[in-house]
Amino acid sequence: MSAVSNIHSLLARLLPERIVPAPAIPRRHLRLFAGVGMPTQWAVLGERSALVSRLDEAVDVQAIYTDLRRQALEGNAAVLNDLGWIWLNGRYWRADTALASHLLRMAALQGNAAAWFNLGQQHYFGKGVTVCYATAAEHYRHAFERGLSHAAAALGDLYEEEVCDADQDWEVNPAEAYQWFLRGAQRGEARCRFEVGYRLLHGLHVESDTRAALYWLELAAGAGVMQAAEELAVHFSRSDEGRYLEWRDQAIALGSTLALTMKLEDQVQP
Repeated sequence: MSAVSNIHSLLARLLPERIVPAPAIPRRHLRLFAGVGMPTQWAVLGERSALVSRLDEAVDVQAIYTDLRRQALEGNAAVLNDLGWIWLNGRYWRADTALASHLLRMAALQGNAAAWFNLGQQHYFGKGVTVCYATAAEHYRHAFERGLSHAAAALGDLYEEEVCDADQDWEVNPAEAYQWFLRGAQRGEARCRFEVGYRLLHGLHVESDTRAALYWLELAAGAGVMQAAEELAVHFSRSDEGRYLEWRDQAIALGSTLALTMKLEDQVQP
């Protein structure tokens, strides 16, 4: 029997014909729920997945599952990841973390970056497995190597974890965290660009470099990172009124209450 046939046979046994409905969640709450990890399309486009929209509006979730099951049996790694993500979170049908782990690993071994990331999330949060930051980091690295820039942000956060009661073997490493944020920034990941700029501006675990900091912060703010626009507004408030007003107003447009407070204070000053 060929490897493809073996995989098909294994999947046919793993994937049930029918799903078990999840406990009822009010639709307005469901829209706010993302869970951990991500479906493949979020990883590729960085925006709301068409699959998520389809499931959120579904009258018959079973029919959608039947279609996804068919695609998975045909060898679609992206769908394997999506099914694993759903079973990991229990968003659209009852969670099964063991099945999720099997499906995510099968997708990951076929090169799906989002599946590697989701495996990292599973071990970071301990969903059906023992919390293990070292394993989470390994999976995040695989995701980054396969093109998922957001994994660099996850690694940066992981190396800055200060409370790690569930994993006493993990060691905080701010210098390593900065290097991962920098790798993500160089790949174009907006939040990583903010993290690099913030550290360079304030000299946190790296030598201060205002010029480089402003470069990264402006790129992050231009991509819609509110905190970056706030940092720029605060920085230029001391030296450049025109640029201060520009970034203050952009931060407000991005939803910043800090920048709005700054504007109100500006209006009352003589």
